[in-house]
Amino acid sequence: MIAVDNEPPRRGRPPRADPAEIGMIALHLFVERGLDNVTMEDVAVAAGISRRTLFRVFPTKASIVWGGMTEFTRELEQRVNAASGNNAVAILHRAWVEALHMLDSTVEITRLRMVLIASSEDVRGWGYAQLAEANEVLERQVARIEGTAEGTLRARLISTALVAAGFSALAWWAQTNDPRTPAEVIDQSFNELDSIFGPSG
Repeated sequence: MIAVDNEPPRRGRPPRADPAEIGMIALHLFVERGLDNVTMEDVAVAAGISRRTLFRVFPTKASIVWGGMTEFTRELEQRVNAASGNNAVAILHRAWVEALHMLDSTVEITRLRMVLIASSEDVRGWGYAQLAEANEVLERQVARIEGTAEGTLRARLISTALVAAGFSALAWWAQTNDPRTPAEVIDQSFNELDSIFGPSG
């Protein structure tokens, strides 16, 4: 059976589909009403766009909640590639903080996303592929920086620990309504890790 879009044609210039604006509207609806109580139709109506336009920008609720993760991973990888040195943890720490500055202008969206992600196992599961991609990228970078073969236990531990720490720190930041930027919180969290697991005196 073929689904038919019964929306009447819109006259004049179509509304501008700004992903950031649509995402903000959708995330507020999700937080206020609960994810299960908001349909994509509700989002389209609230944003003043057609369902067709909405699905072109965000095909699923998951793509709204986890939006930007792939772009962030690419930005992080570029910054790691541009760095020099052989201390993988220090390079990843610095690159992560620098990459997060790209979110400074969208702090509210980031906070809403993290509130939703932290609130539900199902929502966290939606982002499994994105987190796995981030882990793989960082694991390759650790091996490259340290001049070792890919797939070593050390590379896996470093990448997994940083992704988990970063995710946990941002979830805490969102849930506690901490006033700092994501970059500032990540910087502190990685410094805390270093103080816990770094070389003892």
